[in-house]
Amino acid sequence: MAAHLISPYIATDEISITDAVGLFSETGHPISKSTLERQCRARGVSLIRRGKSNFASWSDLLEVHAAWVTAHEEGR
Repeated sequence: MAAHLISPYIATDEISITDAVGLFSETGHPISKSTLERQCRARGVSLIRRGKSNFASWSDLLEVHAAWVTAHEEGR
């Protein structure tokens, strides 16, 4: 019998990065999938790979997106 690795990270508000990008595009501050993933890694947000998709906590993604938007608005 093979042992399966289970991630110790369990987010109750988990969402795929692709779905999050779609929701963020409706805010008027769209962000690309690659930029969102890069910002998550830079801010230490755990990304969980399932199949071909990455998932993360929606509340963490909201914070990452807000920080990214703020940085872009200050740069203008």
